Amino acid sequence: MAKAGLLVKKLESWFAQNARELPWRENPEPYWVWLSEVMLQQTQVATVLPYFEKFTKRFPTVEKLARAPLDEVLKLWAGLGYYSRARNLHRGAQALAARLKERQGFPATRDEWLAIPGVGEYTAGAICSIALNQPEAIVDGNVVRVLSRVFAVGKIDAQKSEIWNLARQLVTVRGVVPRALNQALMELGATVCKPKNPQCLLCPIRGSCEGKLSPEKYPPPKPKKEWTPVQEKKWILLDRGSRGQEHAVRIYLERNGPQGWREGLWDFPNAGSLSLGHSAKAAKMLDTFSTHYVVTTHRITREHQVFLIGRQALKSATGEWFSGDALPALPSPVAKVIQKLLRQYD
Repeated sequence: MAKAGLLVKKLESWFAQNARELPWRENPEPYWVWLSEVMLQQTQVATVLPYFEKFTKRFPTVEKLARAPLDEVLKLWAGLGYYSRARNLHRGAQALAARLKERQGFPATRDEWLAIPGVGEYTAGAICSIALNQPEAIVDGNVVRVLSRVFAVGKIDAQKSEIWNLARQLVTVRGVVPRALNQALMELGATVCKPKNPQCLLCPIRGSCEGKLSPEKYPPPKPKKEWTPVQEKKWILLDRGSRGQEHAVRIYLERNGPQGWREGLWDFPNAGSLSLGHSAKAAKMLDTFSTHYVVTTHRITREHQVFLIGRQALKSATGEWFSGDALPALPSPVAKVIQKLLRQYD
């Protein structure tokens, strides 16, 4: 690949002048780079920044993250989505903390990073190149787009084999600075070589781009996403505490089990899953409404029934009651519903 050296030189020069200021770039040590890469999976930088700030403030070291209860990690993560990342982050932190305790230090090679829970090919390459400046390739959506256009790659298999090969050739060019090159590819894809309306006139490597006359062809369109409809019925149980108390309303929630994308998060109980009792303080229906939202490939429709009920009226309840100022880790749609209810009834 004769043009590899020229591409690398131009990309590194462009990045030095145009790189956005990001905390993990200013402090590219392994913990911060690893944390940022986990958060950035399928998530934009602008969304990640406030979460990264919260996490590094609360958990300034990987040891503190490892010692934290999973509930606390999930609660800080709430709203960022793809909660399996948070669970893997916690498991990964525990594995890293164990290494540090044994004086092994952070992993020093790609294979060592791959042994950490939740770390795959991309994340291992990103950490090794950005934090350790090793000649390891990385391929994310931005890199796929840039390289498929530059080299006019018209067909991409599920493993992105050709893109990975191109990325490895570039990152092993003589004299390359791996952390600069890899971040330049990602930055170019995020800010210039965009999926729609790419700014080709601003591209530092447009002279070498084989796909610049028809960038919309590269990468080739993905198959249309198939959505799985999910219908759910939920009870929202409220208990009104003593008058004069701040956040007097309490909300009954149950923790989701170990299966599915909601593992470990709290939610409303399924309709009909509890006995509401027959005492004088038994349930009084207040409202019914529906919500609609998307999670990964699921289109979810929820029908809610809101009840006012005394806590003592619940039979065989396995969940807990929470006030509005002490809520646990919640999926964003659940948190939004609760905030609406608190404004209405608290």
